[in-house]
Amino acid sequence: AKSKAFGATDPALTYTVSGLVGSDVMSGSLTRAAGEAVGTYPIGQGSLTAGSNYTITYTPADFTIGTNVVTVIASAQTKVYGDTDPALTYTVSGLAPGDVLTGSLSRATGESAGSYAILQGTLSAGAGYTINYTGANLNITPKSVVVTASTQSKVYGATDPVLGYTVSPSLLGSDSF
Repeated sequence: AKSKAFGATDPALTYTVSGLVGSDVMSGSLTRAAGEAVGTYPIGQGSLTAGSNYTITYTPADFTIGTNVVTVIASAQTKVYGDTDPALTYTVSGLAPGDVLTGSLSRATGESAGSYAILQGTLSAGAGYTINYTGANLNITPKSVVVTASTQSKVYGATDPVLGYTVSPSLLGSDSF
């Protein structure tokens, strides 16, 4: 029996033999049923022969293609409160040449300053792969604003005026002091 991970090169098909006389040898090779999807494929006798002096009793075995592990590592991201989310990116290793990931990462919901988990989302490598995912965080940092007190004056003995200020840049949405 032989096996390989999805996308890997087939190992050599080998066999054991008993009952040959003297220096007689086997020639030819074993074959396996065609296919590259995850699953089990029978190993056949193929062209294996010991010549016309022998009748071969062949005992078959299976060739198994198992899922391949792909490692995906999310990249940490940062944004300022109120800005749009940056692209959620990652690094990947273990894909066979020509294979690609589909889908995208997602993140935990929330828009307040804080840390939000970056999740695997819909990211997939297909049926031949198992994803080993390592998450990261999207950190939302507080937005800087400048508060400038308005210059005020009053006449001696008068009631204090209402103290005012300006904010730059403006606060977002329904945010207030």
